Amino acid sequence: MPRKSLAAALAAAVLTTLAVSAPTSAASATPCAEAPIEPATTRAVFNNPMTGQGDALVQQLCGLIRQTPPGARIRVAHFVMSGTAGTQFADELVKAHKRDVDVQVIVDGDTRGGAVAARLAAELGGDTAARSYLHVCSGPVSGGTAACIGDKGQHNKFYLFSRAGHASDVVVQSSANLTDLNSTTYWNNAVILPRNQRLSAAYNSYFEDLAAEKKNLDYYRVVQTGTAGGSVRAHFFPRAGADASTDPIVESLSEVSCAGGTKIRVGMSEWDAYRLAIAQRLARLSAQGCPVQIVYGIMDDEVRQVLQGAPGIELRTLGDGSALPGRIHSKYLLVEGTYGGDGDARWVFTGSHNFNETSLRRNDETLLRLNDRGVYQQYVTNFEAMRAAAPLATAP
Repeated sequence: MPRKSLAAALAAAVLTTLAVSAPTSAASATPCAEAPIEPATTRAVFNNPMTGQGDALVQQLCGLIRQTPPGARIRVAHFVMSGTAGTQFADELVKAHKRDVDVQVIVDGDTRGGAVAARLAAELGGDTAARSYLHVCSGPVSGGTAACIGDKGQHNKFYLFSRAGHASDVVVQSSANLTDLNSTTYWNNAVILPRNQRLSAAYNSYFEDLAAEKKNLDYYRVVQTGTAGGSVRAHFFPRAGADASTDPIVESLSEVSCAGGTKIRVGMSEWDAYRLAIAQRLARLSAQGCPVQIVYGIMDDEVRQVLQGAPGIELRTLGDGSALPGRIHSKYLLVEGTYGGDGDARWVFTGSHNFNETSLRRNDETLLRLNDRGVYQQYVTNFEAMRAAAPLATAP
C-alpha cells in the first residue's frame, strides 16, 4: 500500500478507537512558536501559572526537538496530548520526522488524545518495527485508559533524545500531560538529564517493552547510575505487592533520620488511602522532629486526617485547575538532611508517579530519584512558590 494510503488508514483506525473530544480549556498562547533553543544541560523546568510561565515545559521540549539532528532518534512515552499544547508539540515531531529524525511515540488509549494521535499516525505510521511510528496501547481499556504493560493506564510522561544539540543520551522526565490545562493553570515539573548512557539505556529498554506490550503486573525494574552531580535511580512500574513493604516511597522514607532537623517537602497531585502508609510514615517522622510541608491537589479524607493529626506537618492545597492559583499536577518529594547515613543529603523524587494505587500497582509509570544539589535547589524554589500560592487545608 502506498505510504499516504497507509497513513490515512492508520489515522482512520486511531480515530475509530479513540473518540475525539474537544479540549476543555483554551491555551493562553502558542507554546512552541518561540520555544527557546537552550543547550541540553542538567536542570529542572517548571510550569508556574502565577507568573505566566504555564507553557515552560512544552517550550523546552519543542526547543530540544528542534536541536535533534537528522539521523538521530526521539522517543516519547505519554499519557495524553491534546489541544494547542499537544498539537504544536506533535507538529514539532512531524517536522523532525520530515528532516530524517526517527520519531517513535507511545500513547495511552485515553479518548482525549485521539486527534493528536491521529495526526501523528498519519505521518509516522503504526509499525513498531519501523524507524518511526505511533503506537497506541491496545488495552484492555479500563476507565477510558489503556496500559501497555500494566492493566490500567500508560501514564508515563518521558522523552528520550539520542542527541539534542551537542548533548547525547538526553532523558527528560516530566509530570505534565501536553494539554491546555497543563499549560495554563496546572503546576508541573520536568528534569533534563543529558549524557547518562546507563540511565538512557534503562529508559530505552522500558520504552521497547512498552512498544512490545510485555504485559506484567510485576514488571518493576530499578536502575541506578552515577553522574557528575550525584546518583540517579529510575523505578519503572507496575509493581506487584499486597502491602506497604513493596511501596518504594515508604521504603525510601525509612532511610530518613530526623537528627539535625531533616526537612521534608511533598508536592503531590493525587494521594489515595491505598498509600496511607506514606502519610503514616510522614506523621512518625514529624513526631521525631522532621518538619514536613505538603502541597496537594486531590487527597482522600483518611490520608488528610492522618496528616492533619500530626502537629509537625503543614498541609496546603492547590486543587482547583479551573482558575488561579491553579492545581498542582507535579508529583515530587524532597528530602533535605540525613538520608541513608548521609547527614547532608539533598534528594529529589519525581516523575509521573502519584501517591495512589494505580501508579504503584496497575499503571505504566516512572519514578526518578536524584541527588544533584543544583536541581534540588530548583525544586525547593518551585515548592516555595506553590506553598505561597496554596491556602492551608481545612479539616476533612
